[in-house]
Amino acid sequence: MENKSHLVDYTLFRLAVFMAAGIFFFDSFLPDMSVWPLLCVLFVSLFILLLSSILKFRKNFLNYSIGFVISACFFLIGGILVILERNNIEYEWDNSKSCYYGVVETSPEVKGKTLCSEVKVEAGISPKGDVSEVIDRNILLYFIPDSSAYIPRCGDNIVFYSSISKPVSDSEFMGFDYSRYLFTKGISGTAFAFSGNWKAVDVEHPSSIRHTALRCREAVSGIFRSWEMDDDVLAVVSALTIGDKSELTQELKAVYSAAGTSHVLALSGLHVGILSGILYLLLWPLRKVKRGRIIQSFVVAAALWIFAFISGLSPSVVRAVTMCTLYLVASVLVENGFCGFFSLSLTAFIMLLYNPLYLFDISFQLSFIAVLSIILFFPVISVWVKSGNRIIGYVWNVISVSIAAQLGTLPLILYYFGTFPTYFLMANLLVAPLAIIILSLTLASLLLSFIPVVGEICISLLEMFTMFLNSSMQFVQSIRGAQITSVYFNELQVLLAFMFLASLYMFFRKRSAAWLIKVFSIVCLLAMVEVYKMRTQEGPSLFFARSDLYIRNGKELESVSSDYGLHEINGVKVGVMKSAYWKNICLTGETKLASLDYVYICRGFSGNITHLLTLFDIKNVVIDGAVSERYREFLKEECVRLNIRCIENSAQASYRILL
Repeated sequence: MENKSHLVDYTLFRLAVFMAAGIFFFDSFLPDMSVWPLLCVLFVSLFILLLSSILKFRKNFLNYSIGFVISACFFLIGGILVILERNNIEYEWDNSKSCYYGVVETSPEVKGKTLCSEVKVEAGISPKGDVSEVIDRNILLYFIPDSSAYIPRCGDNIVFYSSISKPVSDSEFMGFDYSRYLFTKGISGTAFAFSGNWKAVDVEHPSSIRHTALRCREAVSGIFRSWEMDDDVLAVVSALTIGDKSELTQELKAVYSAAGTSHVLALSGLHVGILSGILYLLLWPLRKVKRGRIIQSFVVAAALWIFAFISGLSPSVVRAVTMCTLYLVASVLVENGFCGFFSLSLTAFIMLLYNPLYLFDISFQLSFIAVLSIILFFPVISVWVKSGNRIIGYVWNVISVSIAAQLGTLPLILYYFGTFPTYFLMANLLVAPLAIIILSLTLASLLLSFIPVVGEICISLLEMFTMFLNSSMQFVQSIRGAQITSVYFNELQVLLAFMFLASLYMFFRKRSAAWLIKVFSIVCLLAMVEVYKMRTQEGPSLFFARSDLYIRNGKELESVSSDYGLHEINGVKVGVMKSAYWKNICLTGETKLASLDYVYICRGFSGNITHLLTLFDIKNVVIDGAVSERYREFLKEECVRLNIRCIENSAQASYRILL
């Protein structure tokens, strides 16, 4: 019976992997392919399977062929799903200004002097006030709030006048493809609306369950703010309990990242696991009644979905709650210890069916890899230390889980972030119990805050333990060598690293010299790839972007500043013009100030090239993308007349030269 269960688990995992492979392949190599040929091939494959089922073929080679066809079907299903999803997101936006009608999908967040929110653009509005076209696409809308205007909430309808454009991406400068990142989030454009060019309408009722959930999260966040806790305490409590990270500062994020405990600020499986454990303890008396275990499991599952609703039904929480629910149901209905693997595979399968682009979400990848690594490596690591002492056993179990999770996610962390926290074990020993205490005290504070003395005590204890958590993470960050940085993996190294982990797992299972040889062989290949990277690495590059200069060396980006905007970098002379400083300066003699290889014209300059030529010898002019279209055309015409090369940044986020 157990072998059959393991076979089902493996089969489901394999099908999920083939579907994920189809999603990756067609998104990466055939994104513009029509879906109809794939549907035809899929129907033919399904017909073959149906025919083989009716005729009941029993030959071994036919059984293998049927397995291959089934795998191919799920590969095609993955391709069909991702192509359909891409078609639902892609849209050719008209860059001219128009009036649009949409629905606010997320609560507005402060971004500098603007507010930013995801908006589902339902339709374009003609000058007569009629619907000119149905659009039904999501965008990021940046808008300047008016002090007297109503700030839209999640679920409100909004009318705005702006130009919507495809997000500009520059992976060389930014280090990642921003346009691609937004696309995987279902966002196809960005827009900016000035004060007076937008208005919230029909604000009484949210229009969907998700909108209602986000408003519920806003209400809970308002309760937290009414407790008047310290800003950093409020930020951590909001992030740890309801997934609201809007209050987190960059400094606080950096502290938890250096300590290796960023996962505690991202509402996910850790928090769902802690909450389910707390609920199980509170509902333990139910086990004394008939079928109490089943009742207990279903009550916990229902409570977890209420928690997911309160936290805004974010994908990470829904993913964790789905996995936990499947595990609870399977643990009741199926008497074996492999429910975790079954729950992981089925959750991944369901979520990719719902949205295939989840595959490219970093949190999705890290979450599933971490859980898979814990399932595989925790039983191996936990037996290394055996003790009858409960405290020692608890400490070693926490260490085992941390090592297993960190081991599995390390290749992706080095690929995306290039950092590794060296004291993550020590930090997680503190985080695990403190997270349990903070979640428990938050729940108690919400339930008992109406009782004058008891509620105040709970809130005070919550603030005290959260401040202790923040102080502990700051202490870990302050230790010398707390974080190893600038160690980036490429795609080949990620693949080799996962092959290494698979071989290491098989060695622990089989204790075979052959697998040990494979482990060392893969380590040698990893070292060879790193040496090749170092020998072929490009030199530093100078970027003209965002009205400033930046030097990128590898993946390290550093801004360059100087007095008066004049720079000399590795023999390249650049003048950055982003103010009126040079506009009215005149030379009394005939000798010019300098010879400039590049003049970078930014918003705020408002001068002309002709006057700059009286001050400098200019070889090239770079025009920033933020410069207005009318002024840009004037500068371009002037460069043509003066026979100076002109370079525009309007079509991309930056201009790059090798140093």
